[in-house]
Amino acid sequence: MWLKIFGGLLIVTSLSGCAGDRYQQQADAIKGHVELFYGHLQSHQVDQAVSENEQIEVIALSAEERLLRRVGQMNQGEKTQEWKIIKTAKETAAENWLALARYFSETQQYNKARGTYRRIIETYQDFPYHLYVDRAKTGLRDMETILDPETPPVFHIK
Repeated sequence: MWLKIFGGLLIVTSLSGCAGDRYQQQADAIKGHVELFYGHLQSHQVDQAVSENEQIEVIALSAEERLLRRVGQMNQGEKTQEWKIIKTAKETAAENWLALARYFSETQQYNKARGTYRRIIETYQDFPYHLYVDRAKTGLRDMETILDPETPPVFHIK
């Protein structure tokens, strides 16, 4: 579990070299939400963990909106920083959803695990995030295989 926390923080820390106060604040906010997410998960406070991860997704959405709204007014460095925030926030949130799905599987909350894996598959369809979708599909397939080893899993997920 701590390896996952370290990995998530490593992704967020890669933004620490960002120029500009706003970008550093966003990177720090993502890092804070990651720490709280794993703290809540470790304390079995799932609703609070979900809320923290949703806040990371809000950071990504806000950055996307800002980029679209101001794209003609930004210099290349600002555009690059916005894309770094967007990519980091989305990757961090996807990684956290995977951790939550594993948590549900480990605590035998299989319907919640299924739902979380499906959320990843439906939400992160853009090309840069296919790795997370593939990992969610694998997790879903593995869980189904363990729960019903007699029946080969059937997926209707693209």
